[in-house]
Amino acid sequence: MNKNLEASRPILPNLAFPKGMSKEESFQNSVIRPVIKMLHDLLAVHFKHYMATKKLEFSQLSEKEKTNFIESSFNKDMAFRSEIRGLVIGHFSTEEFLLYATMQRGINKRINTILKERISSNRQNFVE
Repeated sequence: MNKNLEASRPILPNLAFPKGMSKEESFQNSVIRPVIKMLHDLLAVHFKHYMATKKLEFSQLSEKEKTNFIESSFNKDMAFRSEIRGLVIGHFSTEEFLLYATMQRGINKRINTILKERISSNRQNFVE
């Protein structure tokens, strides 16, 4: 099953793995980024659902308000942050999870940052 998880991920040819890269950065580029790319549609649907639970009409917000809402969602709503991060972590192999567990705090920050950037840069997908 672990090999199936890894094989189902997209290959990101533009990612660099220079010498001296930290373990966290290497994990980010080899595991986190492909998983997040693979889950793009699910993450978008999850964020749309989150907005619906907040009764938010995203299309009616100004660009600044949209940015503030996305920032606030990741910075202040711990339940949302845990849910969306869990979607990513749930796609780790057993070995990847064990490695993640050794540097969990730093990896969680990286996951949150990447997710926030992805949602922010794809905000046009959230207009119904």
